[in-house]
Amino acid sequence: MFVRVGILGFVALVVGAGCRDKGASPTKDPETTPVAPPSASVSLAPGAASATPAPAAPPPVPALASRKVASRVLADGSLLGEFSFERAAGDEGMAWLAAEDACVAAGKHLCTATQWQAACDADPAVGAVETWTLTPERDAGFFVRGGGTGCGRKTVSPGAQASPFRAGACCSPALAAAGRDIQPAMLRAMAKNVLDLERALNTRRASALAGFFDERVQVFLKEKSRAEAVSVFEYEFGKYEDYAAVHELCDFSAAEDDRTYTADCRKITRFGGKIGHVLTRYVFVAGSGKLRSITDPAVYRAFAEP
Repeated sequence: MFVRVGILGFVALVVGAGCRDKGASPTKDPETTPVAPPSASVSLAPGAASATPAPAAPPPVPALASRKVASRVLADGSLLGEFSFERAAGDEGMAWLAAEDACVAAGKHLCTATQWQAACDADPAVGAVETWTLTPERDAGFFVRGGGTGCGRKTVSPGAQASPFRAGACCSPALAAAGRDIQPAMLRAMAKNVLDLERALNTRRASALAGFFDERVQVFLKEKSRAEAVSVFEYEFGKYEDYAAVHELCDFSAAEDDRTYTADCRKITRFGGKIGHVLTRYVFVAGSGKLRSITDPAVYRAFAEP
């Protein structure tokens, strides 16, 4: 809370009325001494000749042109698909939500921490500028990457805390896929199925989801028909016009009978101006890729304003 303090300066003016000498003539005017006019030249104290110059504005953050980051195997063994990376000019000094909105307006999203690391490994110049990522660190804020030499610098900042030295990098969708004893080609196909579902969710059109649902689907512990499941999302999309979901990484596993496979995905979701980070479990039918179940078994960050 800011308190305005008013300071009133009081100056006491003492006027000397003088005392007449009893021997002075009551009719004689007092002698006056002429006062020379002030010199046109006035000396100022050192440093008072001019106002203190304003501090220089920070230099603009350099932009990075859009480039493709090739698919790669990450240090943890997961497979990250190809994506595009870009840092536009003039995107520094924004809070997290404004930076994310700028990326969404460009048809992308803030790069996840996983994507930022891959982009920096491909081009270390990415690491020279402090950059917001989409990835929350529980309730503490969001991961901020870069701002030094190399690609190892990592801090966390509250979403409302902007900095003139911090930018926002935008990426196209890509997720890191992991799965024990699953061949890379199958991992890519499974990851594509999740990304296709993500794109359908982000259209905010429930009809786009109809083709993903099996005839019967469990939606957050309640079994529903395909039409009922579509209605659930139709209601959510109508209520929250800013709904968006991004899957950062998924751990895939196949059922013993190979009839279904499961994707445990770290998902960042936005709706109603709030951001959540959850573990979403999808169960897909093998072969058709139809969605049989959606649940959220774990919450890493409860939905809250950035």
